[in-house]
Amino acid sequence: MNRDWLAETVDQGMKGFAAQAWGRRPAELVADRASLFDGAFTPPVMVLRSGALRQNIETMASFCRDHGVELAPHGKTTMAPQLFHRQLAAGAWAITAATPAQVAVCRAAGVPRVLLANELVDPTSIDWIVAELARDPAFDFLCYADSIAGVQLLADAVRRARTDRPLDVLIEIGHDRGRTGCRTSGQARDVAGAAATVEGLRVVGVAGYEGGLGRELSDEVLGAVDAYLETIHATASELARDGLIVDRGEGIILSAGGSVFFDRVAAVLRRPLAGGQRSLCVLRPGCYVSHDSGTYQRLSPFTRAGADPRYDLTPALEAWGSVLSLPEPGLAIVGLGRRDVSFDIGLPVPTTVRRRGRRMASDATACSVTSLNDQHAFVTVPDGIDAAVGDWMSFGISHPCTSFDKWRLLPEVDDEYTVVDFVRTFF
Repeated sequence: MNRDWLAETVDQGMKGFAAQAWGRRPAELVADRASLFDGAFTPPVMVLRSGALRQNIETMASFCRDHGVELAPHGKTTMAPQLFHRQLAAGAWAITAATPAQVAVCRAAGVPRVLLANELVDPTSIDWIVAELARDPAFDFLCYADSIAGVQLLADAVRRARTDRPLDVLIEIGHDRGRTGCRTSGQARDVAGAAATVEGLRVVGVAGYEGGLGRELSDEVLGAVDAYLETIHATASELARDGLIVDRGEGIILSAGGSVFFDRVAAVLRRPLAGGQRSLCVLRPGCYVSHDSGTYQRLSPFTRAGADPRYDLTPALEAWGSVLSLPEPGLAIVGLGRRDVSFDIGLPVPTTVRRRGRRMASDATACSVTSLNDQHAFVTVPDGIDAAVGDWMSFGISHPCTSFDKWRLLPEVDDEYTVVDFVRTFF
């Protein structure tokens, strides 16, 4: 996979582009320094703020260096190989994927190490990954296992392949009412023991996901997160003590860390295992790369109250819609809806309003979105906000994962809204 798509022409099937851009190549728009507001684009349109992207990538890389942990950003957030490579260039240890299809995108983009933070149970996908390991000595791959049945599926594939390269496995630890993962230390031991007997499989660590325990910062949730992380650490210590985990040379891998509690993950999982055996803590947040103006603005360790001032995240995703109607006092209907922005964890957040011909935008943070239809946002507009039909209104989003997947091609803009690149997604 390369950037040949920049030579493709823009057509009517690409959301956010106006007639002025149809038939042109994205690379031409970049070379011409097109502006978001000069007629090449039409709302609804979503953009990426270049400076914020750069700052966010550098911030997380700095945190990981400072805390002696590794970073495997979750690729499912953006599914944008361009951003994967920026994250890798900043020092990321790997890119995390959630499905075999996402692994395939990473491989096509030349990502050298992929962590599949999920069970790998489809025989066709297992065969392909085992063959990919045999084909490319530079490719490193890890996946989860949480059952003896799953181990058997992996074992069947490595036996069919007869390859000298092992398939590396992390034993996944789950929690009550969670999704995948062993529920008890006894189950984890049984799964690790089954994998350890298979030539061609190698258990190299323990992993989990703490984000399912809650999205609040209450004492109850934080206590549950800490206890869960201690379980991962203790399980890894026990399995290492009994010789059921192999150190690949960088320490036994301990991995967790969504976008809310990765600071606590770093504090617990970077500790040496019982007996002094080295561990390698790998964090897997994804949303930090674009951040948001809602859920993660409130909950991220870098932006919530009392955050370490050395680390800062800035919203990089920005959606624009037209004011379609002012049907009642205090109400604007804006052409931006569920087909364009996330709504599963919070509604969009109005930020500015811009009238055609005006160079500067006006503040609209006093406005609020009360509901979304497929293509419409219901926006409360208090007295003092000058909004007219035809104005463009900008919005921050909440939960980047379900905003990126609504856009095939995202203009990347500088602070003056000049297009400096396009970011392609592969969902």
